[in-house]
Amino acid sequence: MIEKQYKTLINELDDIVDKKHINQVKKVIEDLTRINDFKGELLHTLDIDTVYKKITIFLSTNFRIFNYKVVQNIHNIEEIKFQSGNKEKYTYTFAHSINEIGHIEFFLDNDHLESFDKVYLNTFLDEITSVLYMKYVLSELQNSIYVDHLTKLKNRQSFDEDMKGFIPLALREKMHLGVLIVNIDRFRAVNDEHGTKFGDDFLRLYASVIKEVIRSSDIAVRFGGGEFLVVLVNVLDEDKALEIAQKIKERLTETYLITSNNDHFKKTVCIGVSMFPQDSSDINEVIKKAEMALVDARDKGRNNIVRFIEPDNGEIDLF
Repeated sequence: MIEKQYKTLINELDDIVDKKHINQVKKVIEDLTRINDFKGELLHTLDIDTVYKKITIFLSTNFRIFNYKVVQNIHNIEEIKFQSGNKEKYTYTFAHSINEIGHIEFFLDNDHLESFDKVYLNTFLDEITSVLYMKYVLSELQNSIYVDHLTKLKNRQSFDEDMKGFIPLALREKMHLGVLIVNIDRFRAVNDEHGTKFGDDFLRLYASVIKEVIRSSDIAVRFGGGEFLVVLVNVLDEDKALEIAQKIKERLTETYLITSNNDHFKKTVCIGVSMFPQDSSDINEVIKKAEMALVDARDKGRNNIVRFIEPDNGEIDLF
């Protein structure tokens, strides 16, 4: 669809732009398209080393730049994140500001480029540094020291703090997030029947299974009791979110812990599902809607998944 729109735009430009400059206009559109496609490819690349390899190939292929350095300065802490080659001095520095917390800098040589290609390079670096910062934020989300001591998942306080920086980026990049609330059916009975130590072991086991099912870029949070929050980062659509929810449910249902009587102890789960930003651009509202869906799932019994559906406010109940 996007490719068709660009072709239509180019055809229209043929009629309104001087023939002498039409090729330059076409090149601008092609270059911007290439950058946008490459940016999308990086957003879906999980391994940061692979991200830098792809950037290296793009720079060498499109700009004949083979040596560069990326420096990240966050909260006045400077760190070299990547360096291609062993150069110590570069002729050009491109800095990308990250609000008030710091900046990311690219060091490279651009003297061999024409004026137009320098503009193209700056546009490329501006888009790519925003992706690199998003990767930094996701890394922080995974490595935060604020974790639940029992399951080693993120805790609610840490998650809320991290979302303050991540959600504006997700909105800017038009990123879809799947929000799942996973609740162990009748979890209190676990502690009542087998004791709190067994219940703690059971929670740790379920937390590890959830982490195995989701990707490394996704986020798992201990919400308290027998409840977990899962955020599927950059998920394709709600069908994919529901597919992953189903996989989590199936894996957890198959998971068991051996009791003191050598029995295989299992539990089912219910899952409420909502989507960001489809259901709301406020992540807290999206979580509330996932919790509402969870209530509906539990009302239907055990072992259910329910996708949040906005209630029809126009419906009139006469009884």
